[in-house]
Formats: sequence, structure tokens, C-alpha cells
Amino acid sequence: MSKTTSIFSLFLLSILALTQLSVHSAPEHAPSLEITNETLVWKVMMKLGKVNVNVLDKKKESSKIKGEQLVTQGSTTSFKGNRTAMTSNKLTCIACHTIQKEHPNANNITPQDRLEYGDSMNIPFLPGAPFYGLVNRVAFFTNDYQEIFAHKNRSALQVGHRDIRKAIQACNTLYAKGRTLAPWEIESILAYLWTLELKIGDLNIPAAVVHTVESAINTNKNNARAVNLMRRYYKEVYAASLVLPLPIEERNLISPVLNDFGSGKKIYKLSCLHCHGDKRYANFKLDESQKTFKLLKKHFDAPTRYSIYDAIRYSPGSKGNKTNPPHYTAERMSNQQLQDLRFYIAQKAKLGSQADSYYENF
Repeated sequence: MSKTTSIFSLFLLSILALTQLSVHSAPEHAPSLEITNETLVWKVMMKLGKVNVNVLDKKKESSKIKGEQLVTQGSTTSFKGNRTAMTSNKLTCIACHTIQKEHPNANNITPQDRLEYGDSMNIPFLPGAPFYGLVNRVAFFTNDYQEIFAHKNRSALQVGHRDIRKAIQACNTLYAKGRTLAPWEIESILAYLWTLELKIGDLNIPAAVVHTVESAINTNKNNARAVNLMRRYYKEVYAASLVLPLPIEERNLISPVLNDFGSGKKIYKLSCLHCHGDKRYANFKLDESQKTFKLLKKHFDAPTRYSIYDAIRYSPGSKGNKTNPPHYTAERMSNQQLQDLRFYIAQKAKLGSQADSYYENF
């Protein structure tokens, strides 16, 4: 064999060896994310290139356990071991906000659907947007809510519109009439809220859409389209439309045909008694006695603090706008439900305990 032939043969063998080496050393392509029901929504969105605006600040002290205590009890122990003052002498977060999933489908905020599910799961029917999935939102106060504080405090809501930490602070100081929260308290509350973030299983998202999103992540193509698809299945902004109390002439339009006694009963139990039962979060006590129902009925059409219409809805007045909770927006309680509540109270005032058995199978 000539020298030239030998060199050429060695060259070919080298090429073949390198080819084999590259084939065996190259890893098989693996998906960068396999989406399941337990996959966190923010994980998917970040893989698609969306910036997480509510991320925890690792440079600050925080504790999700302390955060949970602040949310549910209004107080905790500091990192120095001292007991903190109550966040508010009037309200804790759970007076107005639920910490449970309000409906199996995170995109369903229909008041009646939430009421029915809440009744089956013993979840309160409250005026504030739910804390479950709060960290998946990118805005925290709508213009309607900002109208409540159309004076010097309005700026606190405006700066909290796109800043979750400032939103937490504003909610506690303005709505709950509470104290200013320390940075570590806000960070701890945020740490707790991150335990309530949405999962893919909460979104009721079709398998075909999941496949499209997975494909976008794994190929790094059509990411913007995938982000917009995801947004269809949960609320990045929780709508809040303030509603004025019904005109007096419309309030009397109730009847067994138009109104649901059972629905009103659920609202009274899950909403009214949540705050007013045994004065839990309010100075005015409510119970299920006929005497109490008669008192409420007496004030249906009177512009007083005992009127369910003025108590539940946003009512601007000559001395300034009503800033105390609750403010049940159209999204949190419909006018139909408010009329159902009136019908329930009216029947309980008239028939007492017999009303329940009378309307049981109505």
C-alpha cells in the first residue's frame, strides 16, 4: 500500500471515529418542560419569556408561616421574637378575602357559581378578590376602586396598581384602617401568597392548548401566541366594577317567582354572618333570630347603615365617599343576589323559622 493510500485510509477512519463519537455523545433531545396539572402557571409563563413582577426579594427577611399568621390572625412574632401589634384593630385580611380556591375553574368569577361552590365547600362569600392566585395577577386596583379615595389617599392606590407590595400596604392602611406594615411583614405576606399560586390544573385548559404551549416552550417559537393563549384561562387583572345601591323603586320588585330564598340564605350565612356573627369583624351583631330579621327589614329602604343596600354597595355621600368595607362590586355580588338576600330576610322576618321549611322544596 502506497504512502498516499495509507494517509487517505487513516483520514477516513478518523472521520468515521469522530462521527461515531458525536452520535454517541450527543444527548437525546428532551423537552425543557412537560406540563402537568401540578405545573405552576408562573413557571410556564416564565418559560415563555414573561417577566415575573411579583417575585420574592431574597435579600429581605421573610417567612411564609409568619405571613400566613398576619393574613389569618392579624399578628405574628417578629424575627427578634417579639409579638407584633395587630395589623388593624378593625379587620384582618380574611375578613374580606378568601384564601381558598373559590371555584374549580380559576377563570370563572360568576357570582352565583362561586356562591354555589362556596356553599358546598363552606367558603365565605366575600367582597375582596381572592388571595388564591393573587400572585398571578399583574394589577391590583382598578380605576373604580381608586374612585373611592378621590382625595389625598388616592395616590396610595395608584402606586399599588402595578406593585403588589404597595397594594398590600394600601389595602391594610386604607381599607382595614390599619397600621403601616414593616418591610419584613409585607415580604412575609407575599411569601405566604406564593403558596397560593395557580397551577395548570386550576385553569381548566384544553389538552390541545397545553400541547401548543409545550411546543412553543420546547422550540422557542410562537411564544407570544402561547402567552396570549394562557391568558384566556385565568385572570391577570381581577375586574372590580363599583355599583351604586339600587333605586328605592326597584328594591320592592321581589317575589317567589323572581327571587331565590335558598340563594339569599346562603349569602346571609357566608357573607353577612362571616363578619357580623358574634361581632367577628363588626360592631353590629347579626344572628338568625326573627327579631334581627325584622330590624333589617325595617331599614330596607332607609338611607341608614342598617340598610343592606347601603351597607353592601358603594355609596358616595355629602360627607365624603364611603370608604369602609364592604364594597361588593358587580363581580363579587350581583343585584339579583342582593334581591335574593332581601327576599330571604323579608320571609324570615315574616315567618320566622317556619320560612325554612316552607321554602325547602319551593
